[in-house]
Amino acid sequence: MLLKAIFFVGLILFAILSSFVSLPPGTQITESLNLAFQFSNLLTNNVLNGGFFGAILTLIAFLIKRNRSYTPPKPIITLDYHENLLNNDMKVDEISELTQIKGVGKKRALDLELAGVNSISDLAKRSAQHLSEKTGIPITQISKWIIEANKIKNAS
Repeated sequence: MLLKAIFFVGLILFAILSSFVSLPPGTQITESLNLAFQFSNLLTNNVLNGGFFGAILTLIAFLIKRNRSYTPPKPIITLDYHENLLNNDMKVDEISELTQIKGVGKKRALDLELAGVNSISDLAKRSAQHLSEKTGIPITQISKWIIEANKIKNAS
């Protein structure tokens, strides 16, 4: 809504300004396309300049608005995970194969790795109840992951 208002204000202001000052885009387009009719030369020039400069003002306002509303994403790995990774000699940059399982992101893969699960075949062999107790992840969720790990293991 704000951008539309800025466009129309720019259109009107530059259309009026073009009546007094010859601005390049409108005059060049009017002359090159032979849009200059007897009385419409001024009108055509004004509308072209108003639209051109109104669009530029709208683009500038859009870019300013977009940059102000930017919020950086939250870190996926928290300080606790960094400490655990350092204590267990694990690298932060490694992406676990456990993330291939639907519903297992980086955070949950780290939870599972800290519980001793390092691969999909490890997960397929584990007890859901034991992993739930070690990680704090609900047993129903871990059960789904174990079923998915067995499917992936059997498929390969």
